[in-house]
Amino acid sequence: MITEKKYSLLVNLLLQVMFVGILLGLFRTALPALSESIFNVPKNSFIFLSTFIIAFGIIKGIANYYAGVLADALNRKFVLLAGWVVALPVPFIIYFASNWYFIIFATFIIGINQGLTWSVTQIASVDITRSDKRGFAVGLNEFSGYFGVAIGGILVSYMTYILPVKAALFSFSIIFISLALIYCIFLVEDTKKYANIYSNDSPENIFYYVSWKNKKLFAYSQAGHVEKFLDSCIWIFFPIYLFNNGITLLQISYIVGTYTITWGILQIFTGLYSDYIGRNLLIITGMLICSIALPLCLLSLDFSWWISCSFFLGVGMSFLYPSISSAVNDNCEDSWRASAIGIYRFWRDTGYATGALGLGIVTSLTNVEFGFVFVSFSMLVSTLILILTLRKYG
Repeated sequence: MITEKKYSLLVNLLLQVMFVGILLGLFRTALPALSESIFNVPKNSFIFLSTFIIAFGIIKGIANYYAGVLADALNRKFVLLAGWVVALPVPFIIYFASNWYFIIFATFIIGINQGLTWSVTQIASVDITRSDKRGFAVGLNEFSGYFGVAIGGILVSYMTYILPVKAALFSFSIIFISLALIYCIFLVEDTKKYANIYSNDSPENIFYYVSWKNKKLFAYSQAGHVEKFLDSCIWIFFPIYLFNNGITLLQISYIVGTYTITWGILQIFTGLYSDYIGRNLLIITGMLICSIALPLCLLSLDFSWWISCSFFLGVGMSFLYPSISSAVNDNCEDSWRASAIGIYRFWRDTGYATGALGLGIVTSLTNVEFGFVFVSFSMLVSTLILILTLRKYG
């Protein structure tokens, strides 16, 4: 599957994406929960609060697209380095933030960082993997990143207990950005030379081809877009809903961490499994599990209940997440694969923005609980579109 020389390359890429996830853990756990007490967001201002995820989704989607284009045009390591250099101002912006607009700006920058770094680590991992084992490579990549998200969320929560809040946020972010940048400079090798590029032929308009003309790629892209509604809900409303109902920040980090750790670890196995049984069954099953488990969270405020529901949400995401990315890889030629992956990830991660905006509007007009139902219904509709499209064009 991977030659002996390439194992060290893969390990370095997995550690890089773990650093990416650890940094994101700060933005997924601590900042939403502290939005009212530290950054002066008015209580129940859901649309205003959603702005930082809308900013993240839009800019990360655009960064994903350009990560693919630049990875094809230049090389993988250049894009990875650029992603970490861009993130350097973030700790200072958070430390000196006096209101939520600073956090929106910091999230905007993190969107660029995440789009460039995470996209290119996945592209590079596939470069050094045989085509029939891409599911496993993608699963390992996603495992490492989301394991980092969980660890980052828990670690930064602990740090807020032993340091003043802003000092904890600053120390956490500057340490891991610096470590990742130094590691990238000295230990990460470019992998473009390992890609099996036999020709430079590509569709005339790759963006149009991936987004609409190729119906299978369209089906996978829309499913990826809508599954991010769930992630937006967990990102925004899990911390706020639970914090406002008496759950501590540390307990919230365990609940969100259960979701991300389950999602992360199981992707090692589901990614590999998809190489043998195919992608579509796992995608559809994962979408259905998530759409059912999300509204069930609201049946109780018991800590153990939320841990259980988060576990099943993580299971569902572990089924669908690496399988969709691998399915996109399956339907691309290596000469334009990085660009296609960037386009798919553009559509997938702009789902953060669409989901956050939809959640903000729905919850402002109704309540937080109805936002959970909105996400569940959206995922069911997306699953139906996927099934009908694959039946016709698969």
